[in-house]
Amino acid sequence: MSRSTCALSAPKWILILFCGILSACSSSSKAPSLTLSDGVYWSSHYQSYLVVDDPVVTHYQWTPNNCWAANAGLLPRVFSSAQNPGQHTWVGAGERTLVLQRLSDGLPVIFTREPFLPSHCLQSPKQSAAQVITTLSEVLSQFQHGLSQSAMVRWRYEAELLDKAEQLESLDKKLALFQLVSEVLEDSGDEHAFVLANDIQRYQRVSDFEVGESQRKRSRQNLLSELRQSRLSHGCNEALWWGLLSTGEYYLGVQRLHLYSEDAAYSEAGQRCLQRALRTIESDLKLTAQSTGEKPKLLIDLRFNEGGSLLLASQLANSLVSRDEPLTTIRGQAVYEQRPPYLEALHQRGTVLVTEVTASAAEHLAQALRLRGFLLRGQNTRGAFAPTTVKSLPNGWVVGLSMYAPAEVVDGRGTELPEGVGLTPDETLAVEILFPAK
Repeated sequence: MSRSTCALSAPKWILILFCGILSACSSSSKAPSLTLSDGVYWSSHYQSYLVVDDPVVTHYQWTPNNCWAANAGLLPRVFSSAQNPGQHTWVGAGERTLVLQRLSDGLPVIFTREPFLPSHCLQSPKQSAAQVITTLSEVLSQFQHGLSQSAMVRWRYEAELLDKAEQLESLDKKLALFQLVSEVLEDSGDEHAFVLANDIQRYQRVSDFEVGESQRKRSRQNLLSELRQSRLSHGCNEALWWGLLSTGEYYLGVQRLHLYSEDAAYSEAGQRCLQRALRTIESDLKLTAQSTGEKPKLLIDLRFNEGGSLLLASQLANSLVSRDEPLTTIRGQAVYEQRPPYLEALHQRGTVLVTEVTASAAEHLAQALRLRGFLLRGQNTRGAFAPTTVKSLPNGWVVGLSMYAPAEVVDGRGTELPEGVGLTPDETLAVEILFPAK
């Protein structure tokens, strides 16, 4: 079986950034032993082909004008070593179907047999600027992202001019094209959208933040420094922090929803780590009630949480306040995870701190807690609820985008989530409170 990897030829910082943005590139879950039937398989959902030719499996990214073997496209590293099997695992294989499961949310990915691979899939794509812009516009269209047609005419025209500009140095051409690609993604209105260009060490994300990057970074670093100097407990690779504050509130800082175990971003080991941490918190909440004479209110800090695993989010929400309803339903598939302990009798609900940084699985967690009686305080969240996919461009750059229409992603009670807008807090807090700068 071939192995698509995210071992990119990039400086260390940009490789780390890539794997982080994709909510991790590895897992420790063991894929079942399956016999794959040779043939061509198609997923309309992923707009991709898998070609099985024993013992090789090749992924082809498809658009009407381009189709080629591409590592990126299934939240990468679908096929890698048994010790590092990626963000998907095999769960089924038949004569006419291949079924994988996304480790981040447990949802199935189904490929069905096709008679043949389109002929243009066997041709290497042209790497011109015009072809890059054309491919990008087609990919956005495949995943229901509307674009301004007048703007597309301008971008294609500018890309064609770049292709003809022989006097420009190669780097200058690439930088100009990167700017065009960024503008196209900006016009899509997708809060998930990003472009990563390893060859010129450039990364651009669409989200327009009120607070500058330097202040966000400084505030995040200051918080982590204060947590490490405090008497609060922590677990799961410092993803979780907990303990009683001097205000009488019980702090639960959820820094991220991935990399809860050292071996992988999404894994059973990570979910067990969360369960162990929650059992420790259970004991601590009991001691707190005994020493203070009352159950504390919780202060759940999601200010810098950019998401990760929906299964971890569901597990945490249901431990805090158990419910039969799913965390979210995506294209008719419910995301639900519940494990002991159950802490509802040990606290009085409380506050969830959110900011414009709070995104993806963290937004789902915030909404689930709101439906369980918690108040949201802070800023509007980012509005990036839909799971993300990544696609290659003909020149080797990678773009990320949400892969579902807004109406296909609803909360636990079936209400459409505010994609692109974010959750509105019950109480707005000043930027200086949410992002304190020393």
